[in-house]
Amino acid sequence: METDVLDLARPELRSIIPYTPGVYEPGLIRMNANESPYRSSGDDTKRGLNRYPPPRPYALRACLASHYNIHEEEMLITRGSSEAIDVLIRAFCIAGKDSIVISPPTFDMYRLYAEIQNVKVIEIPLLRNESLSADFTLDTQMVINQINAGTKIVFICSPNNPTGGSTARKDIVKVCNAARGRALVVLDEAYQEFSAQEELRSLQEINDHVVSLRTLSKFVSLAGVRCGAVIGAKKLISFLENVLPPYTFPTPSIELVLKALDEDSMSVSKEKTCSILRERSRLKDELLKFSIVEKVWPSDANFLLVSTSNRERFVMAAKNGGILVRIFDNHESIKNCVRITIGSKNDNDQLLQALSNEFTKIPNKRQEK
Repeated sequence: METDVLDLARPELRSIIPYTPGVYEPGLIRMNANESPYRSSGDDTKRGLNRYPPPRPYALRACLASHYNIHEEEMLITRGSSEAIDVLIRAFCIAGKDSIVISPPTFDMYRLYAEIQNVKVIEIPLLRNESLSADFTLDTQMVINQINAGTKIVFICSPNNPTGGSTARKDIVKVCNAARGRALVVLDEAYQEFSAQEELRSLQEINDHVVSLRTLSKFVSLAGVRCGAVIGAKKLISFLENVLPPYTFPTPSIELVLKALDEDSMSVSKEKTCSILRERSRLKDELLKFSIVEKVWPSDANFLLVSTSNRERFVMAAKNGGILVRIFDNHESIKNCVRITIGSKNDNDQLLQALSNEFTKIPNKRQEK
């Protein structure tokens, strides 16, 4: 029996009438939007900051759609992938009734946005394994078991933050099959460009309940601009456009992203990604030499998860050397760990020097695979 993905959405939102902004037509004086006719001092944008940005950044959407090789109507531009998470939960989950499924340790914004919306969070922890290559894997059957009448969204972050590993495609396929007609499956691919695993786009071509999240914060070095995207079926994207208010993406951000997506800039981004991958491998090897480091997990992202014998000493040694690393007190399974973003060669050398000032190295130290 064929299902409609919008049957999963909040009933009261399916027929919502979106806000209609004043139209914008090139060559015509805009006296229909209560804007100032004067530019502010220092405004060097092409459009002018005295004018509202487009209700939706369609030029940017066209450019990004070409980059991801999809139809424009299959994409919604958001302020980072974080806003995408928020709008999906608001659009599909009824407060006080529905639930989402997540697999911690994972990106904590899924939980936060759900709790803001008063949506129940069902946690299915990642499976542990003595083999690092099989550690922190999706408990596929338990996730499937939790897809019931109240479950509206299953979030799968792959590569996963903060563990760095990717979920096996076969496991994602199983979840997608089980969720068909019952729940959305949101595949957060924020770190895809640093992974050798194939993109999951093909799963969406046969599953209108599967949604992908992408971001330019990492790969294109635009964290400060906040540009993300929801990729999904046309009818789902059209519905989300009615839920997301207009004018959310500012003019300077649109113009900066368009510039960053030109051919020359993208070529530089790819070179920088290759540098990060080389440094990721080097930094992992060097970290393993320190006595305080117990494990470094394989990573498909732009960071490493590192287990230490004394997290506080590690963090302080790094800080004394001018480096900040991330800790996770909310996740018991990685309480003794730090997450280290891969920096430039100089950044990474500075971290290694800071650790050398505090900790001994063990010659020929190895870790189990």
